[in-house]
Order: sequence, then C-alpha cells, then structure tokens
Amino acid sequence: MFTIHARTSESCDRPRRPSAARSLMLLGATFVLAVAGTGGSITAAPAAPKAYVGIFNDNAVAVIDTGTNRVLTTIPIPAGPHGLVISPDGLRVYASSDGASTVSVISTATDRVVSSIDVGKGPHGLAMSPDGRQVVVAVFGMSRVAVIDTVRNEVIGTIPVGNPHNIAISPDGRTAYVASQQPGAAALAILDLTTRRQVGSVALDKAPRALTFSPDGKALYFTLAGSESVQVLDPADNHIVTQIPVGASPHHPFFTPTGEYALVAVQGPGEVAVIDPHSRKVIGTVAVGKVPHWITTTSDGDTRSSRRFPWATLRARS
Repeated sequence: MFTIHARTSESCDRPRRPSAARSLMLLGATFVLAVAGTGGSITAAPAAPKAYVGIFNDNAVAVIDTGTNRVLTTIPIPAGPHGLVISPDGLRVYASSDGASTVSVISTATDRVVSSIDVGKGPHGLAMSPDGRQVVVAVFGMSRVAVIDTVRNEVIGTIPVGNPHNIAISPDGRTAYVASQQPGAAALAILDLTTRRQVGSVALDKAPRALTFSPDGKALYFTLAGSESVQVLDPADNHIVTQIPVGASPHHPFFTPTGEYALVAVQGPGEVAVIDPHSRKVIGTVAVGKVPHWITTTSDGDTRSSRRFPWATLRARS
C-alpha cells in the first residue's frame, strides 16, 4: 500500500506563522546512497526512505528514517523553512527560508547544506521542474518569481507576480501556475517558463493557497482561503470546471503518483480527504491530527499498490 504522510501545524494563511513543521518531502530508498564522481554505486542492504520536514520555528529541516519513524538529524537553515522540493535524482533538497532571502541546497548524501542561493526577501513555495533543471521560487516579499538553474545553483531570471505564495509546474515543464495573494487582485498567474514571462491570469475572489497538477496535466487542483471546496481548473481553457466540497479550510491538494487518487489536507477537521479524480467526489477521509498542511506519499504508489489502500481507516462519505 502507499503511505500518506501529512504535516500538521497551525494555519498558514498570511500573516500567521505556524509553530511546528511547514513542509515535508520524501526521499525514496533508491537515492539514499550516491558515490560522487564515480557514476557507480555501492551494494548494500536497502535503506528505508528518508523524509525531510521543515521545522519552521526551529529554523531547521528534520531528516526522518521512515522505517523507524525516528529523527536521524536536523539541518540548520536560516529563518524558518517554508517550501521544500527534491531533485528527481534524489541527490538534493531545496528549502526556502520564509524569514530571510535564501534557498538552501541540502545534499541528501551528507544531510548538510552545500549551497545558499539569494532570491530576495521572503521566499515561500518552491516547485521543481520535471527534468530537475530548474527550481521556481515564489518570492512573496519581493512580488516576483525567481528561477534557479540547478546545475549552477544560481538565479537565472525573475518574473513579476504580486505576492506569490505557492507554485505548480505542468508535467511537460513548460508552464507554471502561481498563487498570487496580492490584496484586491488575487489570481493564478500563468507563466511561460521558456520565455520567463507571464502569459495569462485567472482572477479569483479569494486568496489562493496551494495548488497541484494531475499527473496527466489535464487538471489543476487548488484551494482558496475561506472556501470549503477544492477548485478544479481545466488548463486547456483556464476555466474552473467544478468545486469539490471537502470541509473547512482545505490547504494542500496532492495526487498519488499514478493519479488514481487525489488527497487534500483539510485543516478544520484535521483530516486528509481522499478524492476519486474521475467522479470528483470525496470517497473517504483519514484523521491525521490538528491543522494538516502538506502531504506526500512514498514513491512506490503505483497502480497495484495504490489499489491496496487501507480502506478500513477511512470514513465513508455518502
């Protein structure tokens, strides 16, 4: 079965600051060990995946052994980690510092910061391009999006966006949708990552929170502050095609790797809602604790293992 990992804490609607972890990322066992400069590998017993969890008020990223659910180490970074993304090869984790101006680059081989990239005041959400060549940063305090080249680990361009909060990149890597929380002009800003320009916008009546693409790129799920439903947008024409009621204060929508399920952290009742993307209805819920923020799954969530979802832990929705 696949495993749901939900990070819980206080609500992150601006300008409140959570008291615990803000972000969570999983590193699959395939990438636990790498040998620099050799292109080879070492034969060893398989290790459990590692989870990287941002601990906001501790100014640190915790590394968890998911086999034992124990903290292996903590990695200091500046001023409150907000966003975390991992490179497709599993070798690096990028963490933004909400209260500073940097994105820290963490080596998963050593679990240490190996580089620090200045992106501007108040970086929030991060998104990694599917090919791993770029990290896109929502620089909230500067009302711009920064694009990082992951080979050089430096900023190669910026795009003006009012108070950007979180970002989703299309599966083909060409387009980014940015949750713009600019007062009086809330919107999803649409960016062309090839030309690094804004090419469109979807006006909203509430501030957008978190957003994610379905694996096939045919739907964009996102949440709004003050709404009890997940919004479903068709990227082909940028219209909202439906709203899925999930409960009070939904935050992070997330698709399992095959797209068989969509999961949503619902902060009010403290649960993860499980959505069937075909019927676009909630088919169950999982209680996870107070005010869940972010979700990720283990990397083995293929179709066969996903079908062995632990239904006994779900409350059926009529």
